[in-house]
Amino acid sequence: MERIRLFSVIAASGAGGAEQVFATLLQGLDPERFEVTVACHGRGSMAETYRRHASQVWSLDLVDLRKPSTITRLAGLMRDARCDVVHTHLWTADVLGGLAARLAGVRRVVSSVAGAYFLPIGVSGWRRARRQVFSRLFRAIYRRCDRVIAPSHYVADDLLTRPGIRVPQERLCVIENGVDVDHEERLVRYANGGGSSARWGTGSPRISVVANFFPIKGHEFLIRAVPAVLAVHPQARFVLAGGGESRTAMIGLADRLGVGASVTFPGEIADALELMRASDLVVIPSISEGLPISLVEAMALGRSVVTTGVGGIPEVVEDGVSARVVPPRDPAALAAAMLELLGDDGLARQLGAHAQRVAAERFSAARMVRRTQELYVELHNG
Repeated sequence: MERIRLFSVIAASGAGGAEQVFATLLQGLDPERFEVTVACHGRGSMAETYRRHASQVWSLDLVDLRKPSTITRLAGLMRDARCDVVHTHLWTADVLGGLAARLAGVRRVVSSVAGAYFLPIGVSGWRRARRQVFSRLFRAIYRRCDRVIAPSHYVADDLLTRPGIRVPQERLCVIENGVDVDHEERLVRYANGGGSSARWGTGSPRISVVANFFPIKGHEFLIRAVPAVLAVHPQARFVLAGGGESRTAMIGLADRLGVGASVTFPGEIADALELMRASDLVVIPSISEGLPISLVEAMALGRSVVTTGVGGIPEVVEDGVSARVVPPRDPAALAAAMLELLGDDGLARQLGAHAQRVAAERFSAARMVRRTQELYVELHNG
């Protein structure tokens, strides 16, 4: 059987959710059916994983859109790889990779959209005005794609209905993010990390957030909920893992609220599974989400979760059944839900067990990989 030559372009290589979803896809693709070349941005912690599962990996600047040379460089790499299908991940890669694919004459192009991009949330002034313009125009690049993959029906609906340029419905498909918390590589990384909760500091219970620091991730509201939790559980420790533009501001907020000693900011971590395994509670305080991979991973691990009912999250969990779901931007509601689960071990275990069953049934890596492979074959066959 002739292998399909796939060229993947992803505008990241760090320890973010999109990178982990992409790595999971690479790990699961059938090597007898697919030959994969990867172009990624930078040389982050996930780049080595990409190299283990691709025939070749190129590191380029895939964030700066002001360099036409990146497009010609990508097009040359695509021609050299004689690729049949180009698959792009994250918006700047969608732009650069999509244009390069057309320049290289690649027959089929597919893009994965991680969330509702360019929502004017958490910004003001000229930055808000700029975001509002991009909010209407960013989907133009997808009108040249053969397929656009959304991780949730919420993201698909956003691409279809938000004012401005819209993606044609016949080009959209929903393939939910999948996880494999028992994959050999992730278990090795977990073991190499020490396999011990001690690295996250002393104190109990431990509450974790795994998300890069951007206003849309809602860290501010979680930090504002910390004093209420500490009033009942003074030994509680919060671990907020991730990098990003608002991390310094959130460290300052914790200090101003007098809870800095109880909140740890370890930065980007190699594998979120180690932290979540060591946590009593996982919190996703986001203002908007497509389908957060940290939520699905926490569910697959059987952790009890407090999350906000935004974006694609209600498609994943049900309040009081598989998680506690609260309104966004509401520190009091976050604190109340955390205190409820910390004070009721039976309920926490019940929610975690149900969530684990849902993750196994609906969000397995095998399911995501199978559906994506089917899409590649469909596109290749015209």
